[in-house]
Amino acid sequence: MKGGDEPASQSEDSLRATWSIGPLRPWLKMLAERQLSPALRGRIDPSDVVQQTLVDAWRGHEGFRGTTQAERLAWLRTILKRTLMRYDRDQLRTIKRGQGREQQLQAALDRDSIRIEQLAIDREPNPRSRADRAEQTLQLAAALDRLPNDYREVLTLRHIDGLSHDQIAQRIGRSNAATRMLWIRALEKLKAVYGEC
Repeated sequence: MKGGDEPASQSEDSLRATWSIGPLRPWLKMLAERQLSPALRGRIDPSDVVQQTLVDAWRGHEGFRGTTQAERLAWLRTILKRTLMRYDRDQLRTIKRGQGREQQLQAALDRDSIRIEQLAIDREPNPRSRADRAEQTLQLAAALDRLPNDYREVLTLRHIDGLSHDQIAQRIGRSNAATRMLWIRALEKLKAVYGEC
């Protein structure tokens, strides 16, 4: 084994040795909040969706065949998608699950997860292991979860949804200048909180 492979190997060993769900909750909650169907918002708490996702993952953890944190996150996204589909079907009492909704949900979950991961990774061409990227993604989700709602919302709208400051201002009902200042304060707070994670 090369010396440079040791930290990644240790990270993978810790993956196999523990199923700590603490770091996974904020990441799953962010994805669940963003993908909960509009008809269910206010009726279902995203934390309940996350809890059910983690229970399902725990029940099926022996079936997980991955060896990296990135593979675990992909597996959990799939379980989250199924959980959201089940809530859609059960809570809205739909008789038949629409294949179109399932495909839309999977595409949206993949898109949001990729955007969150891109935010967590430095833009410099610095080689990082997949385990490091997955860990940074979880840390960023935890940091975002610790922010006040208005900070989290403006950062999510700007960096995950890709909205302009004008569009964000219209959506949240503030002036363009106030929205920009909110975004700047939110970025500063995120940097401080991310450093603590």
